[in-house]
Amino acid sequence: MIRSKRYVSFSLLVIGFVAGLAACTGSALDDSAHRWDSWLGTSKDERVRELGIPTRCHAFRSGGEVCEWPLRAGPDTVDTMSLTFDVRGVACQWAYRGFYGERRSQGTCL
Repeated sequence: MIRSKRYVSFSLLVIGFVAGLAACTGSALDDSAHRWDSWLGTSKDERVRELGIPTRCHAFRSGGEVCEWPLRAGPDTVDTMSLTFDVRGVACQWAYRGFYGERRSQGTCL
C-alpha cells in the first residue's frame, strides 16, 4: 500500500515536471518567434550587423537568397536560423531548426 502511494506520488511528480518543461519550451520558442517576426521587412545588412556574417548563403536563380546563422542554444547545442531575403535584400521569411524542433514564419516570400 505504501509502495503504491509512493509510486503514484512519484508518477505525478514526473508528469508535472514534464508538463512544466514542455510549457517552458513552448513559451521560450514563442518568445523567440515574436522576435524573429520583427526581423521580417528588415534588410540583410541590418541582420548581418546584429547576427554577424552568416555561415552560408544560397542565391536563387529567380532572385533573392537564403542565409543561415548559428544560434547558440546551450554549451553543447547549436541551432540554425535561416532568413530568406527577396530580390531587394529584404527579409521575408525565417525558419528555425534545432533543439526545440522546427518552426517557420507565418508569411512567405512573394
